[in-house]
Amino acid sequence: MIIRRLVKAGQASHTISLPKEWLDRHKLKKGDLVYLHERGDKELVVTPESKPDEQAPAKEIVIPVDDKEMSTIGREITSAYINNYNTIVLSGDSITEKTKDIRKMLHDFVALEVADQTNKSIIAKDLLNLKEISVDKTLRRMDMLVRSMIQDSVAALDDPSLAQSVQVRDYEVNRAYFLLLRLLKSAFSNKQIADLFQLTNEKVLSYYYLTINLENFADAAKQLVEYLAKEKKKDKLKTVFGRVEKSYVDVMKAYFTKDKKLADAVALDREALLKEAGELPAGVAELFRTMITLTNNVARLVMDEQ
Repeated sequence: MIIRRLVKAGQASHTISLPKEWLDRHKLKKGDLVYLHERGDKELVVTPESKPDEQAPAKEIVIPVDDKEMSTIGREITSAYINNYNTIVLSGDSITEKTKDIRKMLHDFVALEVADQTNKSIIAKDLLNLKEISVDKTLRRMDMLVRSMIQDSVAALDDPSLAQSVQVRDYEVNRAYFLLLRLLKSAFSNKQIADLFQLTNEKVLSYYYLTINLENFADAAKQLVEYLAKEKKKDKLKTVFGRVEKSYVDVMKAYFTKDKKLADAVALDREALLKEAGELPAGVAELFRTMITLTNNVARLVMDEQ
């Protein structure tokens, strides 16, 4: 903690000195601008002016891969990506035998590309340009992907070959999900990034909660399509699926239009829909219940926003 004493400067203001280390780190000099942001009742945040040619600070992480399951390596890559590491170095004697799986994992993330590889390391570089990303458009794309997954899942009752397209769309949903988590986490901790996307902390939390619910909904849809091919009583499935789809479409419309009345209508239908889903075979019923609950979470989000 750094403590400074207020010094009176004129009739209506006071001054404090800023730490030299902070000024040096942000390359500030006399005459440069800094911005003051009120946060809550007792906090005043000081941020330096963004320079046009200023680049994001370099962050590098080294992930050892020897004696690790691929799932563990995948989780570590995901964590590095979400925490905005510009360079991810995967190193170890087993790189060669794990190259195919590692490259496949890296491809799961938007703008993360392999820049170099040796027999003991793979270096992935972040090529993301934040100015080219829109949080709202990415969320809407995620929503459209989920809708198409629902539609193809229903159609797969009559044409099982469509199950593959659901799997492909889930992969695209995951890419959008990781990208949004990365941007939202950055905006929450970095005022300049929050300003770039015009995000308040409250909006970041709203987007974050919505993103998680959409990704979980997509996962449920992906699992559900695997069950559907085994079921013979298709008429009942189609009826419930149709109602689940309508609830999802309605709640997303409510979210984007801030329609609390429509969101409440979705929430009011929850119990009846859960009861109807409960009459289906156990595995299918559980996945429908998950999708209904996730839809209701979004309805609650709409109703809780001010």
